[in-house]
Amino acid sequence: MRMKYEEPIEIAENTYWVGHYDEEAGFHCNPYLIDDGEEAVLIDPGGITHYPHVLKKVIRAVDLDRIHHIILHHQDPDLCASTPRYEELINHEVTVYNPLRASFFIPYYGIKSRVVPIRRDGEALVLKSGRRLEFYLTPFVHFAGSMVTYDTRSKVLFSSDIFGAFSFDWSLYARDDYLEAVKAFLEPYVGSKKALENVARKLEQLDIEVIAPQHGSIITDNIPEFIQALREMDAGVYLE
Repeated sequence: MRMKYEEPIEIAENTYWVGHYDEEAGFHCNPYLIDDGEEAVLIDPGGITHYPHVLKKVIRAVDLDRIHHIILHHQDPDLCASTPRYEELINHEVTVYNPLRASFFIPYYGIKSRVVPIRRDGEALVLKSGRRLEFYLTPFVHFAGSMVTYDTRSKVLFSSDIFGAFSFDWSLYARDDYLEAVKAFLEPYVGSKKALENVARKLEQLDIEVIAPQHGSIITDNIPEFIQALREMDAGVYLE
């Protein structure tokens, strides 16, 4: 059954993929939205080129004024650049969550919201409902200031670039051969095997049911296998 990619797609309860499907692209970005009643959380809202498409889906999912928090997992333009556009449309101040070592760079996009720099593993955004979004630092995967977000209620891991992939045959959910696509993406972009082992060690401690990466496809099966694969990847292949 063909997915309606022109609509927000619910990937877990009240959690939506709001990205843009470009049939000619080999690199897809995946913004996400959590609707938690009084509060909504926008995760890696995307770049300027996809902004009109993403905005339409966000508006279909929630009233913009219910967005109180924006999570930016690192400082790259493909996930940060549209943030000032949302600031212009939301009629109150939002709070941005970003790793400390990336937080020095995101003001250059024109972001004016209060930024909460994440300094250590386990720091969390706790919503009014009690829902807890925990942050875990993932340094040098692929930037020094990188992190992931774990929703303790839905057990979704928003993994940023980790488990991303290039694909001209893209689908929202991972197919059987997706692990090879992940390796092809991560091995050239991560310079250190130790950095990947550090991430694997942290993720193994979490009860993850869904991995929602910023690029590529969503993973719902064989999650321990994907995490173990991080330890086995040939990181830094371009150093040769």
